[in-house]
Amino acid sequence: MAHPSSMPARNFTLICAAALALFGARPAAANDSTAELGAGGLQLVRTDAIALLAEDLFISTEEVRVTYRFRNQTEAPVTYLVAFPLPAIDAVVPEAMNVAMPSADANFVGFTVSVDGETIVPSVEERVTAVGVDRTEELRRLGLPLNPIAEGLYQSLQTLPADITAELNRLGLVYVDPYNVEAAWRLETTFYWEQTFPPGQTIVVEHRYKPVVGYGFFGDYVLSDAGYKEKYCIDSGFDRAARRKLSGVGGTDFPYLNEKRLSYILTTANNWSGPIGDFRLTVDKGSPDALVSFCGTDVTKVSPTRFEMRATDFVPEAELNILIATPQPLQ
Repeated sequence: MAHPSSMPARNFTLICAAALALFGARPAAANDSTAELGAGGLQLVRTDAIALLAEDLFISTEEVRVTYRFRNQTEAPVTYLVAFPLPAIDAVVPEAMNVAMPSADANFVGFTVSVDGETIVPSVEERVTAVGVDRTEELRRLGLPLNPIAEGLYQSLQTLPADITAELNRLGLVYVDPYNVEAAWRLETTFYWEQTFPPGQTIVVEHRYKPVVGYGFFGDYVLSDAGYKEKYCIDSGFDRAARRKLSGVGGTDFPYLNEKRLSYILTTANNWSGPIGDFRLTVDKGSPDALVSFCGTDVTKVSPTRFEMRATDFVPEAELNILIATPQPLQ
């Protein structure tokens, strides 16, 4: 999806009342809101041998699924290591910790992959860093989970011997104050497998996972935030619809809209040979009454909740960011 400053982006706005999670905490300002963690396309070292004939991408807050058609353009089989990096979990960045994480397992998004209809089991690499240094083995030796938001980790950190806590603090792995010991590391997880591309043949690779969704509070201050407007291509139609909804909740105990954000990394497709021959993006906003905004061109409505973008010889120039805002569900 091209960046709005470099193409005539067409924003599309939908109006919806989907039931989102209730927020018990006091609403925060826009720059304090939580951040989405962006996963995205398959990665490969740059190659001129393999063409990406088609990519069919479906995105919702419940599921992301992608179907690729690849073709080996040479007269000999080639084998590459194909990788799918999950969004990094960085305990140093508070915004990255306040997301709706599908699970705290190594495969915390439930990533699955198949090739020509046959399910494969990819290898997984987990790497922990603190202040830029690999500290994976230090945590493993202590029997601590590598995921900084793993269930029970906080309690485990409070019970560590003082000398071990001091050493972890020295390495930049934990924060220590008079009351708490908290994780301060970054986890990067990548799934990978060796893929052989037969000469002159097309193979179909499919993968799916549950996205990591960012949550926040949407108020009228968002509509005057230049960064938000550019990132999500917020136009006058979205602005008017959002203000109407905000007016409807004005004076209540919750004078905001609930906000969900999704991010998908598109530019990894540029590692393959040439542009994406046939690109289709489908975004499902979950309910006919939601407000949705993102950057796209020639977007058409294909159902009450789904919108579609099609492009030929598509070259992604930026990542895809999706904004959904709805009123709080009625009690």
